[in-house]
Amino acid sequence: MANLDSVRPGVRAALRRTHTQAKGVALTRALIALAVSGALLSSMTPAVAQPQNPDDAAIAQAEENVSAGDGEVARLAGSLSSTDAEINRVELEMGALREEVNKSLVDLHDAQAIAEQARQDALAAKKDLDDSQAQIEAAQERLNEISRAAYRQNGTSKGLSGISGNGNSEDALDRQTYLRTSAEKQQAAVEELDRLRTENANKESVLRQARIVAEQREAEAVEKQVQTEAAIAANSEQLNVLTNNRSTLVAQRDEAERNLAIARAQADNLQGQRAEYEEFQQAEQARIQAEAEAQAAAEEKRRADEAAAQAAAEAQEAAQQAQAAEEAQAAQAAETAQAQAAQAQAAQAVQAEANDRAAAQQRAAEAQAAAEQAQREADAQAANDAQAQALREQALTAASIAAAALIAASQSSHATTQNPYPTDEDADPTDIADIQGPTQPGTGEYGDSQNNSSDNDSTSSDSSEVISGDRSAQIETVIARAMSQLGVQYAWGGGNANGPTLGIRDGGVADSYGDYNKVGFDCSGLTLYAFAGVGISLPHYTGYQYQHGTKVAPSEMQRGDLIFYGPGASQHVAIYLGDGQMIEAPNSGSVVKISPVRWSGMTESVVRLI
Repeated sequence: MANLDSVRPGVRAALRRTHTQAKGVALTRALIALAVSGALLSSMTPAVAQPQNPDDAAIAQAEENVSAGDGEVARLAGSLSSTDAEINRVELEMGALREEVNKSLVDLHDAQAIAEQARQDALAAKKDLDDSQAQIEAAQERLNEISRAAYRQNGTSKGLSGISGNGNSEDALDRQTYLRTSAEKQQAAVEELDRLRTENANKESVLRQARIVAEQREAEAVEKQVQTEAAIAANSEQLNVLTNNRSTLVAQRDEAERNLAIARAQADNLQGQRAEYEEFQQAEQARIQAEAEAQAAAEEKRRADEAAAQAAAEAQEAAQQAQAAEEAQAAQAAETAQAQAAQAQAAQAVQAEANDRAAAQQRAAEAQAAAEQAQREADAQAANDAQAQALREQALTAASIAAAALIAASQSSHATTQNPYPTDEDADPTDIADIQGPTQPGTGEYGDSQNNSSDNDSTSSDSSEVISGDRSAQIETVIARAMSQLGVQYAWGGGNANGPTLGIRDGGVADSYGDYNKVGFDCSGLTLYAFAGVGISLPHYTGYQYQHGTKVAPSEMQRGDLIFYGPGASQHVAIYLGDGQMIEAPNSGSVVKISPVRWSGMTESVVRLI
């Protein structure tokens, strides 16, 4: 190797490879021997500790405990299901009773409004009667004056006619004829005025009677409210007992489930130990057999590998020497050509890279400019769109608030039983709230007091004039108003067109939750509020809400429809959201929330208001 420096670099490299390969052959032989020894060592798997094997009695006892626990949990679950069903039934009855009080309050406010309308009508009729009486007295006085003039004329006509001649007699006859005709006309006027006075007197009497009837209805509504609240108090005791029983069953069920979980864990642990022990036995047998087979195979492989390695090493050494000579000759020729080609290729690559870089920089600059322009245009368009959308939303919100305000102004305060109208018979007329009930009768032939009062339909017509948007937009407005109240607490009797209000007392469950001291919604108050935003005025009672809109089969319900529960929609109401979901104010102690649609107890139709 002393003369390597005088050989050309390519040849020198080939010679070095030959020397290295010779060393590699020897190293290969040593590695083969080491691998064979390692294979023999690795085939010997170390033994592990034997796992515990639980006895059959312990496993059987654990499984018996699990079976007993399953039975206890199933029994308690059945009892709890029955109790829940009973609680749901009583809660629906409570819902019906609470809505019956809502109905009593609506009827009370309607009766107060009708009584006030009757008072105003009676006051107007009394004024008409007084005017008629004054006109009759004036007409009678004119008739009396005519009669006195005729009397005076008859007393002097004969003497005058004898002195003054025929001409004067004719004049006297004309005057008598005139006086008689005037008297007849005046008498007819008096009779007509007397007839009008009689009609006005009858009208005043009918209207007074109508007010008495309305006041009787008011008293009946108050009495109905008292009776319903007494029924609520009685049902509240039953509901409290059931709720306490349910709490006990829930505690027992939870305890049984905890015990069952412990029993299952113990049984699973014992079964796991048994399975682990059995797997260990099988693995141990397999290990012993595998070690024996591995030792035999390793020995056979060792002998074969040694022979193969020896032959391979010898063949490799001969091939490497021949290859080194050829490579030394080829390397010198290739080295010169490779150097020249590398120089040319490098020059071309440098130029191409420069060209590509310049083109890429140009394209990047153009793309950046286009992107910046597009971003500026998009930002400007987005700003315009956002501003327009914000203005549209502000307009819709303002219109919704205005519509709700019109409805709120037309309805009585639901929570109060105080009469908001004057008690003085001669008090000046005042504004009268809309009639909420759909079937209030009139007050008689002359006293059409209900027709003189506004009702929900007319208010809905007035308030809907400020609302724009198609059906879909109005439905979304209703849904948005309802969804905006998610989490607001339930308050029985709470809610009007403007939002949540203070609840009322029920003498029972609602009082126990402090509904009378909470600001929130009950079920019909929530729907009243939601639909007021699109100009639809609803009464604060589910049964009267059910009389509005179009009845639709529940199988065909759509987003925004009202879902009712109980006979005649007397128990509960919710708004359908779609996908089997509804939004509701369910009961005392809860909040406005989204729930799965409950099909049990649903009224035969849903109501579509939009």
